[in-house]
Amino acid sequence: MITRDQVIDVLKTCYDPEIPVNIWDLGLIYDITIAGGVVDLKMTLTAMGCSMGPQLVSEIQSKMLTVDGVEDCRVEMVWTPPWSPERLSDDGRLQLQAMGFAV
Repeated sequence: MITRDQVIDVLKTCYDPEIPVNIWDLGLIYDITIAGGVVDLKMTLTAMGCSMGPQLVSEIQSKMLTVDGVEDCRVEMVWTPPWSPERLSDDGRLQLQAMGFAV
């Protein structure tokens, strides 16, 4: 059976193409639901008009399907609440600060 921690481990291998921080530490994942072998994710992007959204969703789905027990991964884009720097994890904030971003 797939666990939340396994899902998070996979999400930490997926990076925003424009910001070199993983999507978990960026705070882009709003919800994780696991039912049997199906992982449902609700996520957002740092900007609503980001053209990399479909590529990121595809990467998440293909990586998630490599985990034993995962039969399907569905990703729903949500825009409410909008993403803001307050959603960053401590690790994500430190990574961005180390790169010179003021967050």
